[in-house]
Amino acid sequence: MEKHQLIIDATCDLIAENGLQATPISSVAKEAGCGAGTIYRYFETKEELIEAVYLSLMERFTSACLENLDRTASVREQLNTIWLNLYHYMREVPRDALLLDQLSVAPAISAALQERGKRDLKATIDPIFTRGRQEGLIKDIPDDVLGVFVYGGISTLLRTDRNAPCVVPTVVTDDMLLSICWGAIEKRD
Repeated sequence: MEKHQLIIDATCDLIAENGLQATPISSVAKEAGCGAGTIYRYFETKEELIEAVYLSLMERFTSACLENLDRTASVREQLNTIWLNLYHYMREVPRDALLLDQLSVAPAISAALQERGKRDLKATIDPIFTRGRQEGLIKDIPDDVLGVFVYGGISTLLRTDRNAPCVVPTVVTDDMLLSICWGAIEKRD
């Protein structure tokens, strides 16, 4: 693995474990097996490194969410695929779930960077939401609100399972998860 990626991976591990504020460059260097000078050869500032970490995370996240997505399928089938992919990815890769929790609210991640990181995912999901509204399946709520609402519910469920499993001791099945997601956005007559 190249040094650039080793530095990003070490930073991901440390932020997930300790938080962004408790991840100095010296710790990243130690974790990556290099000197701080080497890090600055690849990234001019810690902020630039954090931006690279965020964009790398969003690439993995987007790829996982859109895996095996049949873009010719119905709105319901496409959203079911995305939501289940999201849920299973976050369960199977807790480091990335922790990173997303940390970085999605970090002041170091500007609104412009967030938009850049979400661009590919939104380019797929927003037209599905639009089509769902046109077909009368989805509430007339802006795409960003729909996305945050569904992601927030899934994220909270996973965080609760990770941090306090006794709060929700029931195993959440795929059918339960989809029912919750659809219940949040489905238009009712």
